[in-house]
Amino acid sequence: MTGKNACLAALSLLCGLGGGLAAVWLAADPNQAGADSPAAPPVVVAGELRLADETGRTRLLLTLVRGKPRLFMLDDAGEYRLEMGLGETGEPHIWLRDQEGAAKVQVALTAKGRPAFRLADGQGRERAILGLSESGDPTMVMRDESGRDRLAVWRDKKEGGLALADGQGRPIAALSAGEGQPASLSFFNAGGEAYKVVE
Repeated sequence: MTGKNACLAALSLLCGLGGGLAAVWLAADPNQAGADSPAAPPVVVAGELRLADETGRTRLLLTLVRGKPRLFMLDDAGEYRLEMGLGETGEPHIWLRDQEGAAKVQVALTAKGRPAFRLADGQGRERAILGLSESGDPTMVMRDESGRDRLAVWRDKKEGGLALADGQGRPIAALSAGEGQPASLSFFNAGGEAYKVVE
């Protein structure tokens, strides 16, 4: 082989090697991390995610309910026992359910952003509610099996008090005390008018 032919052969070899390396580099995924770079975490896109136990029973369910994310945890019988998610207007909530699926404890933010803690009976009826008023003051309401408010406790910037109502939801008596003021006990008639006040 002459010197000229040897140079051409070497040049062809180098061009082929360079072209191969370029092809590998161009075909590589630009988003894929290099060998010396930390690997990016995998991204999974799905409409529903289920975790099952060794028997195949679903124990955790992550899904969408009317377009809002919802997380459910299930017991051995397949009943929802814990629920977390967003409501219709995006308000977050946590529900604790009994063996029959009734939400006995409900913790949520209202649509206006006020916290609320609710206790419900076996039929799902709210029996006690602890929350904050629009002014940010604490209130507590206890209801009977018909859903009527029977006892209320509140505290605001001016006074605190306790009120009782009858089976029709009409006020019976109220005890209140303001800042620097003596406590007063009021009794009400069937028309809701105070007929006796004790200070």
